[in-house]
Amino acid sequence: MTVYEEILNRAKQLSAEERLQLADALLAEELGFGMWRDRADLADVAGYVERMRETEMRTPEGDLKTPEEFLHEIEAFGE
Repeated sequence: MTVYEEILNRAKQLSAEERLQLADALLAEELGFGMWRDRADLADVAGYVERMRETEMRTPEGDLKTPEEFLHEIEAFGE
């Protein structure tokens, strides 16, 4: 029996509610970070996203952006 078949058989033993929970969790992982799983430059996807967020929170000088600066960037994004 393959690992997939073993997991599938175990999933079939779950209640309907637990199956939905499992499906939601797997889908969230796939849509969230799963698409980057095979990229060598993104071995630590969560860390990469955290670094990107941290970068976006700061000005080029390294200061935290104000709410006004964030709003200005959002408004200017579509231009």
